Amino acid sequence: LSEEQRALGRRRLKLGALVLFAFPGAPTVYYGDEAGMEGFEDPFNRQTFPWGEEDRELLDWFRWLGRRRKELPALRRGSIRYHRARGRVLAFVREREGQRVLAAVNAGEEGQTLTLDWRAARDLRTGEMLAARGGRLQVELGPMEGRLLLREERG
Repeated sequence: LSEEQRALGRRRLKLGALVLFAFPGAPTVYYGDEAGMEGFEDPFNRQTFPWGEEDRELLDWFRWLGRRRKELPALRRGSIRYHRARGRVLAFVREREGQRVLAAVNAGEEGQTLTLDWRAARDLRTGEMLAARGGRLQVELGPMEGRLLLREERG
């Protein structure tokens, strides 16, 4: 892959992994995806694991997703409700025992805005607190961006 193709592939992989780890069921990762390995059909199948040469950004991303799934009951056993599934945007809410988590990805080339009936939310990646204005929470999704938000009661 060219550097441009590899960068696009990495961004898409991160979006797909966010959906996978936030979706119901056990996430399954194909050997080497977490390390940034490439491969295709024979004779371009994947080689041995690149110990010590893994893509650190991807490893960190997969580890972060695994930790969030472990610590948030809503991501392990919660119900699912689709908020938006249109075009290149997929957003759904997982809920369990009053905990609500929004997983949202924008695989498009233009920014998107989601509107939630939440008073406040915390971005689980950045720690940023988002507060509603006019009774509705506006969530911005940049191009090729994914977010995992935890609903907060205050706000």
